[in-house]
Amino acid sequence: MKIILDSEAGTCGGVRRAIELVEEELKSGDREIYVLGDIIHNEREVERLNQAGLKTIQIEDLDNFEPASNERKVSIIIRAHGEPPSTIEKLNKLGVKIVDGTCPVVHRSQRLAAEYNHDNYQIAIVGKHAHPEMIGIIGHTESIANVIQFDEDVDKLTPGKQTLVMAQTTISTRKFKEMIKKIKARVGDVIIRDTICKSVVQRDKRLSIFAKKVDVLLVVGGHKSSNTKELYRTCLTINPHTYHVVTPSEIDYNWLKDVEIVGVTGSASTPRWLLNEFVEALKKQLN
Repeated sequence: MKIILDSEAGTCGGVRRAIELVEEELKSGDREIYVLGDIIHNEREVERLNQAGLKTIQIEDLDNFEPASNERKVSIIIRAHGEPPSTIEKLNKLGVKIVDGTCPVVHRSQRLAAEYNHDNYQIAIVGKHAHPEMIGIIGHTESIANVIQFDEDVDKLTPGKQTLVMAQTTISTRKFKEMIKKIKARVGDVIIRDTICKSVVQRDKRLSIFAKKVDVLLVVGGHKSSNTKELYRTCLTINPHTYHVVTPSEIDYNWLKDVEIVGVTGSASTPRWLLNEFVEALKKQLN
């Protein structure tokens, strides 16, 4: 049996940058290091960083957070998803060191939304309700931008009003195009800015080729990861023998009976070390 690791799989540049910032802060050894929300939607990587000293807190925890002082040095990291301006204001009041791990591509979306909001455009962002990235972008529009995930969201838009249509950086191109048509039918002429991460788009194209050339495909990623779920659904339409797994112990080796080629891939929130762990586990069991 042949085991192939997808050469394009693993964390995207934005997530790798955020993790590197965490690791740099942890090396300092002279301060408490916190991150707002999971640094990455992968349970295994979160556990690794927590063991190294990273502490995860939520936005609501800031209301009761003890301010930094000369005796208490604190770094709080903004993850790749980004945050609304209101969060930054809270952190500034606490006197902590702010380490901004926001993905540069997400930063671009935040600036774009703020710019068009300032010019009184109706803003429609194709993406998922309550997704951390979306919360951050909407916060840059004084919380008045519209999230477009379902048809009923389109119905809330005002017909005839000048409208900007943009996208969550990790949404599928298919979903974006589908919703653009519906928004146009509701609103009329719109300005479209394709803010989907280009590395995500290119990866999706290459992934279809990879999924077709293997008999069984293991999609490695966290249960909370929107990217992994989307990746899994996409692969399943191409290769019906596709399985979403988080740890090597979840592999059912009955899936691999009479199989010649097993493929291993992962989403933009799956660290490379975890993919390698799966490859080694498969080699040990099958060879």
